[in-house]
Amino acid sequence: MPIDKVGIINVEKKVEIVQENKKYSFYPQISALISLPAQQRGIHMSRTAETIEEIINEVIFKPTPTIELVGDRIARKLLKRHPYTSKVEVKLEGKIIVQVREESHGNIQKSYDISSCTRANKNKEGEIDFTYFIGATALGMSCCPCAKEMSQEFTEEVLKTRKDINISDEDLKKLLNILPFASHNQRAKGTIQLQIKDLKNHKIDVLQLIDVIEDSMSGKIQSVLKRPEEAELIRTAHLKPLFAEDIIRQMAKIFIERDFPNLDDDFQINFKVESYESIHPHDVYAEHSTTIGELRRIFAK
Repeated sequence: MPIDKVGIINVEKKVEIVQENKKYSFYPQISALISLPAQQRGIHMSRTAETIEEIINEVIFKPTPTIELVGDRIARKLLKRHPYTSKVEVKLEGKIIVQVREESHGNIQKSYDISSCTRANKNKEGEIDFTYFIGATALGMSCCPCAKEMSQEFTEEVLKTRKDINISDEDLKKLLNILPFASHNQRAKGTIQLQIKDLKNHKIDVLQLIDVIEDSMSGKIQSVLKRPEEAELIRTAHLKPLFAEDIIRQMAKIFIERDFPNLDDDFQINFKVESYESIHPHDVYAEHSTTIGELRRIFAK
């Protein structure tokens, strides 16, 4: 009986990503898996472990500009070391540490979860097809539109029933559109995973995916906030109240508007949001999988 995947997982390493104008450290857990034909009892496990070590050592002396290149190098060497296999899957999942600039606080370090998956399929003629998936996760702030609307309705009812306050309907409407109203807000985790095929032409920086996620939230959370900055963040987040479903649609819309180059219509893309609810014992989850072509069609309307 053949086996779909066998190999090693949870290999912890450090990789330095070096680009023209920035550098960041990546701390992935690596998994390297191959298929096993029916006539073979087991894989040469040590060859897989050696492959990972060799590629990581190569990266130390020759830094890579993207994490998917690391997975690609491992996958190609696995195919050479295991000529009997027809499928290879290499995943790198972990945190990057980057320097970012927060308003009035200068440069600070922030961590983000990113991932890369390389899949290779070899046909009977020995031709190999490679597919890559790059993913990023970031936290933001979500603010409930429903709770804000109920707060506004409650305020309107109170003002209308108070006999010691005399205010016209026109002025009341103006006030309700000006004043901030309470809602429950929480941290939300957004994730984008994108398929690419050509590492030379389909260059997607994970930091750009992180920007898309953060820009899709009600507000951007920050490590350090003075009182005026905290007040400003709360106000701006309540001006942009979003359900988890809204955030999914925002991520899709902003991603297409950024017009990343050379992405084919049939490339797959997945959006996820997990909202850590502040007034419920449960969390809220939303997910949507589609293609680049479908998103272009939707947002071209």
